[in-house]
Amino acid sequence: MINKLKNNSKIKIISLLSAIVVWMYVMAIVDPEETKLFENIPVTITNKNELNEKDLIIYPEKDLTTNIYVTGKLSNLKKITKDDIDVYGQIDNPIEGSNEIYLKVSTSQRVNYDFKNPVMIVTLEKIINEEKNIKVDITGSGKNNIDNILLEDNIDKVSVFGPRSLVNEVKRVVGTIDVNGKLNDFSQSIKLEPVDANGKVVEGVELEINSVNAHITLLTQKTVPITLKLSDNSESDINYTMSQNTVTIKGKKDIVDSINNIETQPVNLSEILSGISKDVYLQVPSGVTIDAKYITIKRNSEDDILAEYTYIAQDVEIRNNTENIDKSKINIPKNIKVSIEYLQSIGSINKDDIKLYIDLNEVSLKDNTCKIKYESTYEIKKISIDPDTVTIEKSEV
Repeated sequence: MINKLKNNSKIKIISLLSAIVVWMYVMAIVDPEETKLFENIPVTITNKNELNEKDLIIYPEKDLTTNIYVTGKLSNLKKITKDDIDVYGQIDNPIEGSNEIYLKVSTSQRVNYDFKNPVMIVTLEKIINEEKNIKVDITGSGKNNIDNILLEDNIDKVSVFGPRSLVNEVKRVVGTIDVNGKLNDFSQSIKLEPVDANGKVVEGVELEINSVNAHITLLTQKTVPITLKLSDNSESDINYTMSQNTVTIKGKKDIVDSINNIETQPVNLSEILSGISKDVYLQVPSGVTIDAKYITIKRNSEDDILAEYTYIAQDVEIRNNTENIDKSKINIPKNIKVSIEYLQSIGSINKDDIKLYIDLNEVSLKDNTCKIKYESTYEIKKISIDPDTVTIEKSEV
């Protein structure tokens, strides 16, 4: 019995030793030590508050990441992910320009770490604040009608914040106003944008204000007559024609309202030959613009034209027949000869350009007659109407 127990103890000891040998084999051979590369591990800067206090920022901006080698037993490596690796570093004595970050690692896993590059170089820039001029751009078909643009609180500059190199790129701050279809003064909120010398928006900076209210005043327009100003030695009775009789002026409302006509430069009509044209500049009052700098004056030929036309009774218009006189009682001549004389410069006056009429309110009580009169839109120097009288028959009592 005793020998039997001794044999069991030997077996147990041999089994224990075998188990230890197997465990050591597994540990040494089955779970070997290996190295694994983890890429793009985020890096945390631990003294960001110090950077903020010194108005420093990493620029150009970039994602701070690094690559790290992890060495350990295979069983442990299998358990590790990127989230288990905390890489950090501090920028000692941060200054504007290049700075070094010495990287460190914190982890709860039983492994060893080795950086591919234990030192990271970053560039710091000073965050600065500079005032830049505001420029307002005008778009739309009515941009030439702008009189004045007044920005809120009369501001003409705005502060730009950001890395020094970016702020230096900003040449001005622009806002755009669209005046297309605008006929009256108006107010509008305009968006402000920082731009470089080429007009491209600079990203990565901030403005003190992103928009501003603007009040836009438009110019007033008015059409006024043109007055020919004669020189002191010019004859005044010379017949002439101007290429245009009116001109449109544009300017501030109070100035435009005070102008009733535009005069030409002094002209001596006596020096212009008959039938010849001459350009004469207009006198532009201060504070306005006009749509024509000069007009053309032509001295008309003074030759008269004679013309003769024959009218019949039906051509004579009867006006103001308030007493309803029977037309058969109105003895209008069957044929009426009309002779006219007018200036050649007028052009051609036709028969239809002269209207004959009688006004029954003007019947003479003495002989019960009424004069034949005429109307024309043309200036006629002389006219002869023969016969020029109409007899009205008296009604029988």
